[in-house]
Order: sequence, then structure tokens, then C-alpha cells
Amino acid sequence: MVKIERAIDPHTCKRFCCIFDSETCLPIEPIQRYLNYCRKRQLAPNTVNTYACRLKDFWQWLEYKSLDWQEVGLYELAEFTNWYLLGGEVEVISEEFREIVSKRSPRTVNLAITAVQAFYEFHTIEGRVNEKDFTKLAHGWRKRGGFLQGIFKSSPTKIKRIKVKEPKTFPGCLSDEQITQLANACYSYRDRLIIMLLRETGIRRGELLGLHLLDVEDFDIRGRIRIVRRDNNPNGATAKGAEREIPVLHNRDALQETFHAYLLQEYPPEAEKLGHSMLFVNLDGQYIGKPMSSARLNSLFYQLEKRTGIRAYPHLFRHTFATKMLRAGYLDQYVQQLLGHKSIATTKDIYSHVLDEMTLEQYIKGEEV
Repeated sequence: MVKIERAIDPHTCKRFCCIFDSETCLPIEPIQRYLNYCRKRQLAPNTVNTYACRLKDFWQWLEYKSLDWQEVGLYELAEFTNWYLLGGEVEVISEEFREIVSKRSPRTVNLAITAVQAFYEFHTIEGRVNEKDFTKLAHGWRKRGGFLQGIFKSSPTKIKRIKVKEPKTFPGCLSDEQITQLANACYSYRDRLIIMLLRETGIRRGELLGLHLLDVEDFDIRGRIRIVRRDNNPNGATAKGAEREIPVLHNRDALQETFHAYLLQEYPPEAEKLGHSMLFVNLDGQYIGKPMSSARLNSLFYQLEKRTGIRAYPHLFRHTFATKMLRAGYLDQYVQQLLGHKSIATTKDIYSHVLDEMTLEQYIKGEEV
């Protein structure tokens, strides 16, 4: 059996996952080596933990099938995919019936495939897996498509050989009226500032909670906020995307006014004494002055839903921001930079509904924005 245990990193004092063989009580060296590599690359802790859980499941399947991890091929990966989708109960089943009895969502299975392929890519570079075998295992190639095909020269793109089809679902967006309702339902300048920042920047939850006073110190002059990756925030918040500066293009004066009111009227002296320099902190109670946690942020949106009837969360603001920017004609590459996506493919995949609606004339016009 394979199990996960939590250990403490002596350098950062943060918990991280260790994958153990329960019989030998020793770490599973190939997995642990890869997870250590992920941490050194400063991947978000949640990402590393997700990889750890998926690789644990993959290793359990290897044991179940009595397979050597270095001898897994395309057929075996497909077999694991089917086994994982069905929760390990059935191995061969028709495509039509498989959707009915699936124990895991296609997205969860694809995350597992991504983790497994990244694991093998690492060990290929390290020389533990044959490069040709890995290439066959992980990737195929296809030519770029779309209405720009044949206009610009481009190289083929890598595609996953094995991927479970995911239904295209988009969570939707908030209307301007809904966002105004949410902002007006806030009882503090801090909460109102959170709503306004999410609306005008599209930053992630971890990026919002990880903001330091230093990151917004020149907002009055330049109208920008900085997203900086830090591993030592006391509330555990981390910036998942690329470090970047995000300009506030709309409602800058209102945001500036709310920001000043929060710092001058609400920011507690206890926060300054603690010396953590975090922007969003608790305003009352026994934890006054301490950095705002993810649980506190969840509680805020729960309370706002009770007051307004509007169910919202940080990532919904992110979708709203990106959709409005694309519909306004901003280039998808620019929106990619604002969102902090490492690949333009990620932006196009998530917001394909907007790009599909854009005509060629609108796309070209966007280049002048």
C-alpha cells in the first residue's frame, strides 16, 4: 500500500506531502524526487499536493497491476486512465456506459494524467526513462488551426496522446449590477476594496490574500498593483501565476478612494506591531491585525450571498474580468499577461466562448487597442 504523510520543510517551516510505502515505511524515491523538484521550482503548494495525491493513486495502480514504473507504455497509461475514471472497480466498459458509472470527473482524471506525464518528463530529463519511450507515452503533434491558419508561419503544437473529453462548461460572469450590489452590501472598506480589486484586476484568491502594502505603494502614481511570488506569507497565500504588474484601467479614482479609507480608518495598529506588512488583515476579534485567511475570505462571500442572494467567489470575478477585456477588443495575448497564464493556450482554452464570438474584423481591430 501507498500512503501520504505530511512533513515539515526545515527551511520554510511549511508542511509538504511525502509518499511512503506502508510496508517498508520508506519514501517512494521516484515520486519523492519529483515532488522535491516541484518545490524547488517554487510551484504553488496546492499544485504540489495535488500532484502528490494523483501520483499516489498512480503508484497504487502500478502495484495492483504488478508493473515496473519504468516500463509503462501508451497502452498501460490508457488502462490507468480507464481504471482511474471508474474508481478502480471496472477496467473495460463501453464508452456510453462509462459516463454513467464514472467515479471521478474527466477534469480530475486529466489532472492525474498531467501529473503522471510531468513525472515521466522529469525522469526522462534525469536519464531514468528512455526519451523515445516518453515521447511516445506523452505527446503527439498537430498543426495549428483557426482562422489565422495559413496567414502566419507557426510550428506544430504538442498535444496529449491520452486525454478524457471534458464537457465545455463556463461558470458564467457577474453583471455590473450584481458587482455593485455586492460592493454596496459590504460592511467595511476592506471588504469593499476586495470586491473592487477582484473586479478591476482579475487576480486569483492566493494573489489577493498575498498582497503586501509594498505591492500597492505606488498605486496613487502609476495606477498599478504588483503580483509577487512569496513562499513565506504567514497566511500561506501564494501567487500561482507569473509575477507581473496589473494596471487598473477602469474606476481607478473610486478604487483609490476606498483604498485610502481602508488604510486611514480601518487598518488596525495591531497589524503594524506584528510587522508582517500584509494588505488584508482581520479587523476585529482575537486575531485582529493578523493576515486575512482563505477561510475568512470564504466567510465574506458567504455573508454577502445571505445579504444579496448573489453567489460569488474570487474566481468568478476573474472570469468576469477576462471576458469583459476580450469582448472590449483587447488582444488575447495581453489578457494572458494580465491573468498571469504561462501559456496563451490556457487563456484560449478557458475563454474560447468569447474568442469564438469575435469576428476577424474585431480581432484585427483589437491589435490597435
